[in-house]
Amino acid sequence: MTSYDWQLLETLCAIHAVSGHEDEMTAFVRDLIRPWVDEVAVDNLGNVTGILRGTTFPEHRLMLQAHMDELGLMIRNITPDGFLLIERIGGMPEKTLLGQRVDIKTETGQRITGYVGAKSHHVTGAEEKFKVPSVHEMFIDVGLSSREEVERAGIQVGNTATYHPNFTRFGDGMICSKALDNRVGVFILLEVLKYLYNHRPACTLVFAFTVLEEFSIRGSLPVVNATQPHAIISVDITVAVDTPAEAPLHPVAMRKGPAVKMMDFHGRGTLGGLFSAPKLRRFIEAIAQEHQIPLQREVIVGVITDPAFQLYLGDKGYVIAGLSIPQRYTHSAVQMCHEADIRRAIDLLKAVALAFSPNLDLTRG
Repeated sequence: MTSYDWQLLETLCAIHAVSGHEDEMTAFVRDLIRPWVDEVAVDNLGNVTGILRGTTFPEHRLMLQAHMDELGLMIRNITPDGFLLIERIGGMPEKTLLGQRVDIKTETGQRITGYVGAKSHHVTGAEEKFKVPSVHEMFIDVGLSSREEVERAGIQVGNTATYHPNFTRFGDGMICSKALDNRVGVFILLEVLKYLYNHRPACTLVFAFTVLEEFSIRGSLPVVNATQPHAIISVDITVAVDTPAEAPLHPVAMRKGPAVKMMDFHGRGTLGGLFSAPKLRRFIEAIAQEHQIPLQREVIVGVITDPAFQLYLGDKGYVIAGLSIPQRYTHSAVQMCHEADIRRAIDLLKAVALAFSPNLDLTRG
């Protein structure tokens, strides 16, 4: 069995890179991939692109992408007695936020620990016990007693906060951490890149590590415009429905391999989503079958990822498929993935990248 660098995944998950504030992650990924690619670029939004030129068909390009950003909070005000009022960045769920340990990142990069306060149980009224307060009713306690002390500590309105790093490997290969959405996708692409650096594919690969997915879904658009790939495979997480908490929305469970995306759709205001391009999706399924890699199918409403608006770029649109990693407890501080699904996703993407060629028919009709 191939050995993977799980310490790298832990490092990725620990980096504080809330959507729109990904610079620390941008620099880390840029510097890490530089020895493995022929070209590396960072655009004005912070997207990192690494180009690995193909040996036979260098003009034919397959993009592999994963977003680097994570959901979080922004400090919207500081009370006179030193509490931090907050606004959500992305879908930070109120129901799992109370009582969490968080890190505030200052302008200088310092991390300051705080806790999302919860009303003391002994004075919580009966009508409040089953109510989740809105984020505007919540606050972060940083252990200081005035606005002036908070500001002297370096905290300002506009600073970001997110869950404190908590990476744990446990059970039969389970991994629990904040920010596995989508550092697990970043990790998978990095492991694929490390392998393909020494096993060059026939076609050129564009490794895209993108930003702003949790905020607007559109941060990756400049990368597509700049590189104009012939096909895109987007790696992100999806909801595993194998716990008592989720209804069986679709047949995606932990330990059964990654899932090829049949459909996703936001379903809450934004009319956006993805049907994986049929011929690209069938190609991925055929490679999985050839290499005996378990592959599930994903059909879900409530999820939206980078491809939703990439589809419509250019004069002809783009050929895109999604590959999803099953995850429990999405957007919470205890996101969980399984090593077996991660390994199989890496194996599948290696095989897909090596088999991709201009002879693959991706036309419609």
